[in-house]
Amino acid sequence: MYNDYYVAMGMFFKEKRHSKGLTFEQVGNSIGKSKAWYYDVERGRNKIFLKDAKLLCDFYGCTLNDVQEFIDNYQQK
Repeated sequence: MYNDYYVAMGMFFKEKRHSKGLTFEQVGNSIGKSKAWYYDVERGRNKIFLKDAKLLCDFYGCTLNDVQEFIDNYQQK
């Protein structure tokens, strides 16, 4: 079973990707990571480092606070 924190973080970035109409490959290429790495992030399979979360936030135009707020709300359900 995957850690709920990383699952929630993955859901956040999945929503961002869908809202921009992007593929795993497009995101991976844009941030210098593989599409497999990004796929695993969205599934909560990867423990994502802070620098990578910041990289994704910069790419999507959001903040780490936005991510944390989403995770907090997810965990309260």
